[in-house]
Amino acid sequence: MEERTLSSTHAFTGHTIRVRVDEVERSDGHRTTRDVVEHPGAVAILAWDGNRLAMVRQWRHATGQVMLEIPAGTMEPDEPPATTARRELAEEVGLAAAAWVEGPRFYTAPGFCDELMHMYLATELSEETAHGDEDEQIEPAWMSLDDAVAAIEDGRIVDAKTIAGIGWLARRLDR
Repeated sequence: MEERTLSSTHAFTGHTIRVRVDEVERSDGHRTTRDVVEHPGAVAILAWDGNRLAMVRQWRHATGQVMLEIPAGTMEPDEPPATTARRELAEEVGLAAAAWVEGPRFYTAPGFCDELMHMYLATELSEETAHGDEDEQIEPAWMSLDDAVAAIEDGRIVDAKTIAGIGWLARRLDR
Protein backbone atom coordinates (compact mmCIF):
# COMPACT_ATOMS: atom_id res chain seq x y z
CA MET A 1 0.00 0.00 0.00
CA GLU A 2 2.90 2.37 0.43
CA GLU A 3 3.63 4.94 -2.25
CA ARG A 4 7.05 6.03 -3.46
CA THR A 5 7.56 9.74 -4.12
CA LEU A 6 9.15 10.29 -7.51
CA SER A 7 9.26 14.11 -7.45
CA SER A 8 8.02 17.06 -5.42
CA THR A 9 7.28 20.64 -6.41
CA HIS A 10 6.20 23.48 -4.13
CA ALA A 11 3.28 25.15 -5.88
CA PHE A 12 2.54 27.77 -3.23
CA THR A 13 4.17 29.25 -0.14
CA GLY A 14 1.98 31.32 2.17
CA HIS A 15 2.26 32.89 5.61
CA THR A 16 1.56 29.64 7.47
CA ILE A 17 1.36 26.82 4.93
CA ARG A 18 3.04 25.51 1.80
CA VAL A 19 1.38 23.43 -0.89
CA ARG A 20 3.43 20.62 -2.38
CA VAL A 21 2.55 18.51 -5.42
CA ASP A 22 4.13 15.06 -5.36
CA GLU A 23 4.32 12.62 -8.23
CA VAL A 24 4.03 9.18 -6.67
CA GLU A 25 4.12 5.56 -7.70
CA ARG A 26 1.75 3.22 -5.92
CA SER A 27 2.80 -0.31 -4.92
CA ASP A 28 0.90 -1.65 -7.95
CA GLY A 29 3.04 0.51 -10.29
CA HIS A 30 0.32 3.11 -11.06
CA ARG A 31 1.62 6.70 -11.11
CA THR A 32 -0.44 9.66 -9.93
CA THR A 33 -0.08 12.99 -8.11
CA ARG A 34 -0.82 13.98 -4.53
CA ASP A 35 -1.47 17.54 -3.33
CA VAL A 36 -0.11 18.05 0.18
CA VAL A 37 -0.62 21.05 2.47
CA GLU A 38 2.48 21.37 4.65
CA HIS A 39 1.67 22.83 8.07
CA PRO A 40 4.09 23.50 10.97
CA GLY A 41 1.84 21.75 13.51
CA ALA A 42 -0.53 23.07 16.13
CA VAL A 43 -1.76 22.68 19.69
CA ALA A 44 -5.20 22.57 21.25
CA ILE A 45 -5.83 23.21 24.93
CA LEU A 46 -8.56 21.91 27.21
CA ALA A 47 -8.43 24.54 29.97
CA TRP A 48 -10.47 22.91 32.74
CA ASP A 49 -11.19 24.58 36.09
CA GLY A 50 -12.86 21.49 37.54
CA ASN A 51 -16.35 22.63 36.54
CA ARG A 52 -16.00 24.53 33.28
CA LEU A 53 -14.05 24.43 30.07
CA ALA A 54 -12.55 27.58 28.55
CA MET A 55 -13.79 28.06 24.99
CA VAL A 56 -13.39 30.70 22.29
CA ARG A 57 -15.65 32.07 19.62
CA GLN A 58 -13.92 33.32 16.52
CA TRP A 59 -14.57 33.97 12.87
CA ARG A 60 -13.13 31.27 10.63
CA HIS A 61 -12.77 32.68 7.14
CA ALA A 62 -12.48 29.28 5.43
CA THR A 63 -15.88 28.19 6.79
CA GLY A 64 -17.54 31.60 6.56
CA GLN A 65 -18.82 31.43 10.12
CA VAL A 66 -18.11 32.05 13.78
CA MET A 67 -16.94 28.81 15.35
CA LEU A 68 -17.05 27.69 18.99
CA GLU A 69 -13.73 25.98 19.79
CA ILE A 70 -11.23 25.15 22.48
CA PRO A 71 -8.18 27.46 22.49
CA ALA A 72 -5.61 26.45 19.91
CA GLY A 73 -2.82 27.78 17.76
CA THR A 74 -0.06 27.15 15.28
CA MET A 75 3.45 26.31 16.41
CA GLU A 76 6.24 28.73 15.55
CA PRO A 77 9.31 27.28 13.77
CA ASP A 78 11.30 25.09 16.21
CA GLU A 79 8.86 25.89 19.05
CA PRO A 80 8.06 22.90 21.29
CA PRO A 81 4.34 22.09 21.45
CA ALA A 82 4.18 22.69 25.23
CA THR A 83 5.57 26.21 24.76
CA THR A 84 2.99 26.91 22.06
CA ALA A 85 0.23 25.65 24.37
CA ARG A 86 1.25 28.00 27.18
CA ARG A 87 1.49 30.95 24.78
CA GLU A 88 -1.86 30.25 23.13
CA LEU A 89 -3.68 29.77 26.45
CA ALA A 90 -2.52 33.22 27.55
CA GLU A 91 -3.18 34.87 24.17
CA GLU A 92 -6.64 33.44 23.56
CA VAL A 93 -8.27 33.29 26.99
CA GLY A 94 -5.92 35.16 29.33
CA LEU A 95 -5.07 32.11 31.43
CA ALA A 96 -2.03 30.32 32.79
CA ALA A 97 -2.02 26.75 34.14
CA ALA A 98 0.09 25.24 36.90
CA ALA A 99 -0.63 21.67 35.77
CA TRP A 100 -0.37 20.29 32.24
CA VAL A 101 -1.11 16.82 30.89
CA GLU A 102 -0.11 15.89 27.38
CA GLY A 103 -3.02 14.29 25.58
CA PRO A 104 -3.41 12.59 22.23
CA ARG A 105 -1.73 13.73 19.04
CA PHE A 106 -3.55 13.41 15.76
CA TYR A 107 -3.48 14.49 12.13
CA THR A 108 -6.28 16.95 11.42
CA ALA A 109 -6.87 16.09 7.75
CA PRO A 110 -4.43 13.34 6.66
CA GLY A 111 -5.96 13.00 3.22
CA PHE A 112 -4.25 16.21 2.10
CA CYS A 113 -2.48 17.88 5.05
CA ASP A 114 0.43 16.96 7.35
CA GLU A 115 -0.75 19.15 10.28
CA LEU A 116 -0.13 17.28 13.54
CA MET A 117 -2.27 18.54 16.44
CA HIS A 118 -0.96 18.19 20.00
CA MET A 119 -3.70 18.12 22.67
CA TYR A 120 -3.11 19.34 26.22
CA LEU A 121 -5.18 19.39 29.39
CA ALA A 122 -4.45 22.51 31.44
CA THR A 123 -5.63 22.69 35.06
CA GLU A 124 -4.95 24.74 38.18
CA LEU A 125 -5.80 27.83 36.16
CA SER A 126 -5.04 31.43 37.02
CA GLU A 127 -5.50 34.70 35.18
CA GLU A 128 -2.67 35.79 32.92
CA THR A 129 -2.17 39.05 31.09
CA ALA A 130 -3.51 38.44 27.61
CA HIS A 131 -1.48 39.63 24.64
CA GLY A 132 -3.79 38.58 21.83
CA ASP A 133 -2.73 38.02 18.25
CA GLU A 134 -3.42 41.16 16.20
CA ASP A 135 -4.73 39.02 13.32
CA GLU A 136 -7.50 37.44 15.41
CA GLN A 137 -10.70 38.60 17.09
CA ILE A 138 -11.48 36.11 19.82
CA GLU A 139 -14.28 36.07 22.35
CA PRO A 140 -13.57 33.83 25.37
CA ALA A 141 -16.44 31.82 26.87
CA TRP A 142 -16.88 29.13 29.50
CA MET A 143 -18.99 25.97 29.26
CA SER A 144 -19.70 23.05 31.53
CA LEU A 145 -18.62 19.72 30.09
CA ASP A 146 -22.26 18.64 29.80
CA ASP A 147 -23.07 21.82 27.84
CA ALA A 148 -20.05 21.28 25.58
CA VAL A 149 -21.14 17.69 24.83
CA ALA A 150 -24.67 18.96 24.12
CA ALA A 151 -23.22 21.61 21.78
CA ILE A 152 -21.50 18.85 19.81
CA GLU A 153 -24.70 16.85 19.63
CA ASP A 154 -26.85 19.78 18.48
CA GLY A 155 -24.32 21.09 15.95
CA ARG A 156 -23.16 24.27 17.71
CA ILE A 157 -19.65 22.78 17.88
CA VAL A 158 -18.48 21.46 14.50
CA ASP A 159 -14.71 21.88 14.88
CA ALA A 160 -12.86 18.53 14.79
CA LYS A 161 -10.14 19.32 17.35
CA THR A 162 -12.78 20.57 19.78
CA ILE A 163 -14.94 17.49 19.31
CA ALA A 164 -11.90 15.23 19.78
CA GLY A 165 -10.73 17.15 22.84
CA ILE A 166 -14.11 17.22 24.56
CA GLY A 167 -14.51 13.50 23.93
CA TRP A 168 -11.06 12.82 25.38
CA LEU A 169 -11.77 14.98 28.43
CA ALA A 170 -15.18 13.39 29.02
CA ARG A 171 -13.64 9.93 28.88
CA ARG A 172 -10.80 11.00 31.17
CA LEU A 173 -13.34 12.31 33.69
CA ASP A 174 -15.52 9.19 33.18
CA ARG A 175 -18.53 11.12 31.90
